[in-house]
Amino acid sequence: MTLKTIKTCSVLLMLSFQYSYAQTTYFVDDVIGTDANNGTSKATPFKSINRINELNLKSNDSILFRRGGTWIGNFVPKGSGTKNKRIVIGAYGSGPAPVLDAQGVISNNETVSYTIRLFNQEYIEIRDLKIKNYALSEVPREYPLKNNVTYVYAPKMGIYIEGRDCGTLHDIQLINVEVCEVNGDMSAKDNGGVFVDITRDKDTSKQVKSNFDGLYVEGCYIHNVDRTGWSNRSVWDRRSLTSHWGDKLANGRIHNWYPNKNVVFRNNKFEKSGANALIVRVAKAPLVEHCVFTYNGIKGSGNASFPFNCDDALFQYNEASYTYYNTEADSWDHKPDVDAGGFDSDWNCKNTIIQYNYSHNNGHGGILICNDGASKTGFNDGTIIRYNIFESNNHHIVRNSGPTTNTHTYNNVFFAGEEHDNVQLIYHKSWNGFPKSTTYTNNIFYSLGKGNGFDLGGSTNNVFNANTYYGAIKEEPEDLGKSKKNPLFKSALPSKSNWKSYLRFLLKKESPEINKGIEIEGHPMKDFLGNPIKGNPDRGAFENQ
Repeated sequence: MTLKTIKTCSVLLMLSFQYSYAQTTYFVDDVIGTDANNGTSKATPFKSINRINELNLKSNDSILFRRGGTWIGNFVPKGSGTKNKRIVIGAYGSGPAPVLDAQGVISNNETVSYTIRLFNQEYIEIRDLKIKNYALSEVPREYPLKNNVTYVYAPKMGIYIEGRDCGTLHDIQLINVEVCEVNGDMSAKDNGGVFVDITRDKDTSKQVKSNFDGLYVEGCYIHNVDRTGWSNRSVWDRRSLTSHWGDKLANGRIHNWYPNKNVVFRNNKFEKSGANALIVRVAKAPLVEHCVFTYNGIKGSGNASFPFNCDDALFQYNEASYTYYNTEADSWDHKPDVDAGGFDSDWNCKNTIIQYNYSHNNGHGGILICNDGASKTGFNDGTIIRYNIFESNNHHIVRNSGPTTNTHTYNNVFFAGEEHDNVQLIYHKSWNGFPKSTTYTNNIFYSLGKGNGFDLGGSTNNVFNANTYYGAIKEEPEDLGKSKKNPLFKSALPSKSNWKSYLRFLLKKESPEINKGIEIEGHPMKDFLGNPIKGNPDRGAFENQ
């Protein structure tokens, strides 16, 4: 065989390979489309959601909605992509993003309402769409409450993603999607913008441990939804702090924790959720970065964002602000919710890191670390809070609630201005037990309000070392390296017009805090702004350059 023949065969093989994976793009146009068309060109588009629900999509296929169009109904695409050959659901043309809205309709044989539904599918990318699910009126369902029954709406989501007895599902991406105007049930956290669920059959012989490997949310805007912005759940969630697969737990159940992996949130904005904006459950090393959480908890308060039952969660470079604190009793549990902070390392978590964040003007605290001591298997161990700015948060800045263990808080700025009186700078409280072995190092506590102080309750083995306490602070803790000098920030005056007002807390070159921190094992090598740390760190969140 000649070299020319070999080259010709190679080209033919390559063309054959490309053809076998050729992309089919289906176009959907609510104006000129007709369901009798073939849908494969802009000139011959489909019209309805019902028509594209009939398609059996394959790797590299796309469904594109015309920009400026609106569709009503339940969109249930069929099929999965393959690695590096996702099915893409998106937009074409110019103008505003296509709008899909279920208007509260519940599809046949379903118990929840959704606008887009994925079931046991993988390698799917949803992008450049506006998703709504708003109903003017709804039929409530029964909801038991202790000794009586109330009525609430059926669960409703913008996007509902479910895996059931499926093993591992890969690579689900939401890119540049707006999810909004999902009204309804405020009693359950499975109601809201996006809900991801791992379920199983009631027949134990059919059950297969399942998870997601690859849940990516980037550039999305999730707002005005009830109750949560993005949340998930898994039935494979049982464990204790030291248990392993198959171990019998103290509550009589069996360890079956099978976490989701590669869960990433980046460059998203969460605004005006009814309660919580982001809840990440049952995940190994989830990452939340460069996200904005603002004005959440507007109907029933809840911490803006938190991991629950996760290992090695990392929250960094986020801003959380103006979380609303609801002081009134909520209709479904008859008591006010005291969770209304910016960030939360929730219980059943290990080694959570919350770093390089800006938490300010929240209704009930800057950050929470918690564990329910009434749970026989509950824990919260090894949380690290470092290089954050906590500014002008109401009631308290840090709340450590319940029998948490080994929480390390260092190199943060805790600021309470003149308008913030009776704020607990550090608040350790009982939740069926008090925190144990909590350390505070290299922090700057700057307090100008009256009556601000520390309430450590019955917590034990607390260690304060090399912290600065400036202002009118009552009941300062014992601290071997204590300083009460003015840290000399660039400015201690608030700047409501500048979202980068945290730069006020940069240290002046003559600050007494420079090089006065102590080295900490596992200390990162950069500060809040990414500046390198050389030698002993400065106190606070910024390294003087």
